[in-house]
Amino acid sequence: MIAPDHAMPNAPAPRDRGLLSPEYRGPVIVISTGIGMHAFNDLSIAASIPVAFDALGSLAMLPLAYALFFIGIVAGGVLSAHLRGLFGARATALGAAAVFLAGMALTAAAPLPFVFALGRFLQGISDGVIAALCYSLIPELFAARLVARVFSIEAVVWASAAALGPLTGGYATEALSWRAAMLVGLPLALLFLVTAVFVLPARARDAQSATRRVVALRPVAICLAGVALLALPTALPGQQVAVLGLPLGLALVALALRVDARQAERFFPREAFSRSLVGRGTWIMFLMPVAQAVSTVFLALALRAVWGLSPIWTGWIVVTMALFWSGSAFTVARVSTVARRRLLAVAPGFQAAGALLIALGLTTGVLPLVILGHALSGCAFGFSWGPANERVMEATPEAEKSRTASFMPTVQTTGFAVGAGLFGWLATATGLVPALEGGTGPAAVWALWGGAALVALLALPVARGLGREG
Repeated sequence: MIAPDHAMPNAPAPRDRGLLSPEYRGPVIVISTGIGMHAFNDLSIAASIPVAFDALGSLAMLPLAYALFFIGIVAGGVLSAHLRGLFGARATALGAAAVFLAGMALTAAAPLPFVFALGRFLQGISDGVIAALCYSLIPELFAARLVARVFSIEAVVWASAAALGPLTGGYATEALSWRAAMLVGLPLALLFLVTAVFVLPARARDAQSATRRVVALRPVAICLAGVALLALPTALPGQQVAVLGLPLGLALVALALRVDARQAERFFPREAFSRSLVGRGTWIMFLMPVAQAVSTVFLALALRAVWGLSPIWTGWIVVTMALFWSGSAFTVARVSTVARRRLLAVAPGFQAAGALLIALGLTTGVLPLVILGHALSGCAFGFSWGPANERVMEATPEAEKSRTASFMPTVQTTGFAVGAGLFGWLATATGLVPALEGGTGPAAVWALWGGAALVALLALPVARGLGREG
């Protein structure tokens, strides 16, 4: 079903209906399935990827798989609106799902680590397109009064799917093999394919496809070139000069935003990374994922190296962050506006404390400290993601809402890509992997998770400003 005020202009607008009404039930299902697929793919093989790279004989290339995955998400997110303008929402979703299935096949059958990383890159592109498409559909398919509730529901869907993902992947790895674990997302991908066919509009009925002009792609090309440079530190782990890929990549992304600002038809949101309320929101959604990338890439490996945990137990611990994200997001959605903004203002502090507790637990051998730290990180995202999105959408002009909504997941994933590149390089420089395997890794652990805490603290004054502004 399509939102009557956008995709089906002749239908009556159900302004007085709830999310479970027939008019909204279809959009809720397809958007939740798409975002859930993105979340499930993101974390379902978290405990299995280190096992895969160990079996393929290249643990040092572990950060590359994450970096390429996140870079693929950024590329897909950046191109999502353009693809929809060309082909419509339905064809864009179906094409992205096909790319996802191709990437899944490569990871499951990979004979070499580079092939595995390529499969993850394809899955990342698909995830980026689908997630951005789903988020951009939210303000189009739902009445304004329901948008905040939809974002809250999708935060819970994301975290719930992520909660089931590591457990499923861990069980598949231990009971069958890591190759079987690469296929656990297949049912959800097929479900998204089916729901997209029946719910999303074809090109002729898609208002955004009918009205959107194809914009100049020069800023997009510059942005994607910058994002590609972010993978250099992980693609060339033995080359110290490769770390220059991080500042050069970020400089190209900044240049893309400046070039885009001079266009009559802009591709990116007008106030991204500015000092405005929208700009503050984008900074928070960038910096917190940079910090979280350390645990995303290395926590499963560290749990396996320090305590010798099986993929199942690793999955149970990795899931802690998602569970607390889900629970805190659900709680935040039910408190007052003032309380939501206060929680948003302190969210990066929770993340910094969580990173320090993880480092302390890993270096002292106290597993409950690691679990507590990971839980605090989940609370940090639960406190910030929904309220920050809500604040950004409130401050965004009506004509910019779709563009801004589709851009926010891209900002988040760019942060993860930067973090994977930065901390992947730092892990190589400090010898994290051999130190963990040899039981001599305190300095390397503190360098990575301590660095994550510092990045999270950089977001604290921004979060306070966003939570304080009326």
